[in-house]
Amino acid sequence: MTSENDATEPNGVNATSDSIVSNEELGDVVASPQASSKQTASHRVNPLHVLFGFLIACFNSTQARVNGQLGHLLGNGIVAALVSFTSGLVILIAIVIFSKRVRQALFSVPSLIRSGELKWWQIIGGCAGAFYVIGQGTVVPVVGVAIFVIATVAGQSVSSLLVDKVGLGPAGPKAITSLRVAASAVAVGGVAVSVMGRDHTGHFSLPLVMYAFVVGAFTSAQHALNGRVAVATKQPMATTVLNFTMGTSTLCVVLLLMHFVGGQHLPMPPAPWERPLLWTGGSIGICFIVSAAVLVRSLGVLVFSLVSVVGQLSGAVLLDVFFPTPGNRVTAQVVLGVAITGVAIAMAASSGLRGKLKPAES
Repeated sequence: MTSENDATEPNGVNATSDSIVSNEELGDVVASPQASSKQTASHRVNPLHVLFGFLIACFNSTQARVNGQLGHLLGNGIVAALVSFTSGLVILIAIVIFSKRVRQALFSVPSLIRSGELKWWQIIGGCAGAFYVIGQGTVVPVVGVAIFVIATVAGQSVSSLLVDKVGLGPAGPKAITSLRVAASAVAVGGVAVSVMGRDHTGHFSLPLVMYAFVVGAFTSAQHALNGRVAVATKQPMATTVLNFTMGTSTLCVVLLLMHFVGGQHLPMPPAPWERPLLWTGGSIGICFIVSAAVLVRSLGVLVFSLVSVVGQLSGAVLLDVFFPTPGNRVTAQVVLGVAITGVAIAMAASSGLRGKLKPAES
């Protein structure tokens, strides 16, 4: 899960149903781990999956707006992120209690680790989301929104190529081709054009920029690992529970260190019944993580990451048009940057149309 402070950044998922995402509904998107690891057929990018990923990412941009407003109100973006994570975790705990299928899938994780179907480090992907929002709270005030977003997208793009190359995600290995490399470069350029049209604050700091780059790289790995866990458990909602648990735990540790070691005062957020909209970030994040765990299986990490980036940029533009905030305005440069990033998706997807999946090691 990610959240941003104005840093803007499945099919029919029903969070209250016992069959939240069944194998029959997902078809070939969530298959058995054995089938995933031995896939050798041509990999065609489904345009409907691209469209759905785009729409979900657009919707996810509202999470950035919600968390950004809460962070501004509290004066602490990390506390705002914890509110988002914990509100989502409460919803997920309720789903686990009332959904037998999700509960069984979640409780099967220890046995999957013991059998070797999953590695212990594959279930901690949610920590990446926590480190992302920590970066927002510490890096953005120094280097500005633009440099932070460019650095994270650059890290995401480079990491996606490597993650697909080694087959870390459920779609199996994908070769690093010149077209895929070009698509990544175009995406970073498009994001740079877009965000530089909105933000000119901050100054360059190499350590903080490197932190943002590494966090972006971890985000791509998170999508891949989530897809692996969703395939192994046959239940993307179980993956989402693990993500929110890991992210919430990481943020709690960081905030405790900030308070007891750093001596920082931690503000209390408003009660949910006082400002209910500010507590909706978690539910939005649930939709995104579930969808990502499903779609990364069919799109691959690179294409999904690019779709996610352009979707969130587009969503941010729509929010600024219809629900503007002071200091933010939509310019031709912003729209041009989004369009350039969209071209990168077409390039990466066309590479998938012609490419073959290499067989992964069983």
